Amino acid sequence: MKFAEKLDLLMNITSTSNSVLARNISMDASFISRLRRGVRAPAKNVNYLQVMAAYFARNCRAEYQKTAIWETIKSSAKVQTQETTTMEELIHKWLREEDEDKANSIDKFLTGISHIQFKKNEPAAAVAMEKPDGKAFSEVEVFYGVEGKQNAVLAFLSLVLQSKKPQTLFLYSDEDMGWLSENRMFTSKWSNMLAQVIRNGNKIKIIHTVNRSLDEMLTAIKEWVPMYMTGSIEPYYYPRMRDGLFRRTLFIAPNTAALTSSSVGSRTENAANFLFTDKDTIKAVLGEFNDFLSNCRMLMRIFTPFSNDNYLALLAEFENEQSNAIVKTDSLTNITMPPNVVECILSRIKSPNREQLLSYQLTRIENFLSSLQKYYFTEVISLPEPEKILAGNVVVNFSDMLNDSLIFYKPEEYRQHLLNIIQLLKNYKNYHIHLTRDKHLEGSMLYIREDVGVLLGKTMPPSVVFAFNESNMTVAFWDYMNHLINEKSQSKMNRYRILAELEAMAAKL
Repeated sequence: MKFAEKLDLLMNITSTSNSVLARNISMDASFISRLRRGVRAPAKNVNYLQVMAAYFARNCRAEYQKTAIWETIKSSAKVQTQETTTMEELIHKWLREEDEDKANSIDKFLTGISHIQFKKNEPAAAVAMEKPDGKAFSEVEVFYGVEGKQNAVLAFLSLVLQSKKPQTLFLYSDEDMGWLSENRMFTSKWSNMLAQVIRNGNKIKIIHTVNRSLDEMLTAIKEWVPMYMTGSIEPYYYPRMRDGLFRRTLFIAPNTAALTSSSVGSRTENAANFLFTDKDTIKAVLGEFNDFLSNCRMLMRIFTPFSNDNYLALLAEFENEQSNAIVKTDSLTNITMPPNVVECILSRIKSPNREQLLSYQLTRIENFLSSLQKYYFTEVISLPEPEKILAGNVVVNFSDMLNDSLIFYKPEEYRQHLLNIIQLLKNYKNYHIHLTRDKHLEGSMLYIREDVGVLLGKTMPPSVVFAFNESNMTVAFWDYMNHLINEKSQSKMNRYRILAELEAMAAKL
């Protein structure tokens, strides 16, 4: 269970309102509401979880309340109930148990993103518009079970591939995804056919299910990355919680066919999957999808070097949000670059918008320095070897988003950038550096603003950046980076040692 679900359960069992809990643990009711809705997650080692546990333990007086909590917590593999002596201790352990799977999921995702190779998909074989018995499809066809769903999906895509006029496909499924991922042969065929659908000029609007496990969610996004790179897909999500009992699949090609199915929980083995080619039925199913879509939000935006203007606008909007921030890239961040170095680097690009880029970057730096007065900014840096800097082989961060090719630091430019970081450390108490010597997550960028959103991407060509503002993913990545910093990097007490190390590097250049 997620923390929000645990808190909601405890509050329902004890008939506790947000305001009552807030008053008893000396916190703001709006913060309790955000915790309860999953908009916020508790940071590590916070004190209020102990106070919460004490409150709930005191208010579980009836046997039915104690039994309900005990049975729920007992199902957790991470809380050893036999070692717990009091209800307060039991609840406290349950509320603060760490979800290591979440960190592992993010690790796998970022590693996968950094190693993506954009291979050319094999052309999808044309699938005849026929049933296995050789007869043409009628206006309604029924396919049963997991294998039936796979056959129905292939039939749906084959019909789309045979359509001569490009259209926008509408896809949604919160059913168990075993039908898609557990048969490699089918998965390969499905992905190749879908890629061919996009190459034929079709667009896709897809509603992702964000109340799946984080691992499922990130795996699904990673699998879709090559197709996202085409710019032909708009991903959405439904922002409210759902219980996941009754589940639905809707695949619609408005000019061609609609595929629908439903199931209870993860029970898809005997479910019926309906393929419609009747125009009135397709129109009705599309209306259902659009009603759902009207309640959804954009899940993420995807940027490549071919859409750099949009990326720069999004980056400016992201950084204008007043919030604490953590950033990790393979090179020094552009936001800490001194103005003279910005001018030197931009003088080497071929863009006719060079002056606008200079003005844009100087405004970013000005806003960054202003935000340091109130909010902290933490930068995770892995310094290259001095020989690599002196040889001019250090890439300017995301320079291919501004230029046709990568731009490299001149040794003096890198030294000036390093000296500027040293001055930031000396002049701004809210600016922090964490030096790391391992190559963990090399090839990826992660930039998070607390309670705002996440920018993550692949740093080497072809660069790609994903922008998320979905609250659960923002919290997950924020907690992940805080854990990474606390586990691998120096504490703030080592600020002077970090300064000394940076100054020693600058002296070698």
